[in-house]
Amino acid sequence: MNKWSYSLLAVAAGWLTYRYRYRMADWALRIPPLRKQLVRFALNIPAVRNAVVSQMLR
Repeated sequence: MNKWSYSLLAVAAGWLTYRYRYRMADWALRIPPLRKQLVRFALNIPAVRNAVVSQMLR
């Protein structure tokens, strides 16, 4: 029974995260220190960094 409860909880959390993903992203980007960390994390990903740099150098 415990395994089913965790599975159901994980599915519900995943569904809520998917449904409200843009609201959560908007909320997270309103907080300056968190926004700074998210930008640093995103720019550590080579594909994202290359896309951003190519757009800036156009």
